[in-house]
Amino acid sequence: MGEAPSIRVTEVGPLATLTVSAPPENRWCEALLTRLNDTVMELGRDNAVRCLIVTGAPGTGESWFSGGLETGALAGDPLAGAALSRLFGQAFGALRRFPGVTIAAINGHALNEGLACALNCDFRIAVDYATFGYSAGSEGLLPLGGSTQLLPRLIGESRAKRMILAETPVTAAEALTMGLVDELVGDDHLTARVEALVAALMRQSPMATRGAKQLIEHARMRPLETGFAAEREWQTRIIESGDYLEARRARGQSQPLEWPNS
Repeated sequence: MGEAPSIRVTEVGPLATLTVSAPPENRWCEALLTRLNDTVMELGRDNAVRCLIVTGAPGTGESWFSGGLETGALAGDPLAGAALSRLFGQAFGALRRFPGVTIAAINGHALNEGLACALNCDFRIAVDYATFGYSAGSEGLLPLGGSTQLLPRLIGESRAKRMILAETPVTAAEALTMGLVDELVGDDHLTARVEALVAALMRQSPMATRGAKQLIEHARMRPLETGFAAEREWQTRIIESGDYLEARRARGQSQPLEWPNS
C-alpha cells in the first residue's frame, strides 16, 4: 500500500509550512481538505503564526504542486459532488481568510483544484518548469475551489476563459507575464526566495499586515468611499494597539522590533 494522504505541518517561529503529501500528484481528497481546514483555522487563532506557506510534497517522478481532485472522488454522485464543493469552499476559504500572509510555493505543475489552491494564497512563487491549467470541463465538471471567481480577477476575463473554457495550458514564463504567479525561480532557489519574501513581510506590524490585506481584498467588493472609511478605522486600531509606538521606539533606539500583538 502507498503512503496515506497527509498534510505535514512545520512551524519555525512566526512561519508555518504546510506540505500536501498525496503521491504521486498531491491530489485533493475529503480527508486532506478536512485536515487543511482544521489546520489553517487552528493556526489562524495563534497570533504567533504570521505567515503560512503551502507546498507540495516532492515525488520520485514528475514534480507536482497539486494535480487537483483525486481521481474518482465524485463517482458520479451529485451528493458527493455537493459535499466536496462545500469542503473545498471551507478549506480554501480558510486559507484565503488566514489573518497573516499566505504563500504558495509552487514546486511543480498545478492543475485544476491544485491551481485553485494557489489562487487562494496571497503570493505565488513558482519553479520555472511548472505548468498551469484546467481539464475539469472535458471531464464533465467545473473546477472546484474558486477558480472561476479568482482567476479572472487576477489575469482578466479573456485569459481566464481561455484557460478554463479552451483548457489552454500555461507555461511558467506565460504565467509570470500574465500575472498568474509573482515570481519564477530555479528549483534549487525556491526555498531561499520564499524565505526572503517571508523576511520582508515580517518587518511589518502584525496588525498593519492584517488590516492592509483585508482592505485590499475588500476593495473590489465595496464603494470607494466605504473603503476610505474602513482604512481610517484600521489606522486608528493600529495606533491604539501600540504597534506605531513600538516602531518608533525600535527605530529611535536601533533595537529589534517587539510587536505587542505578536
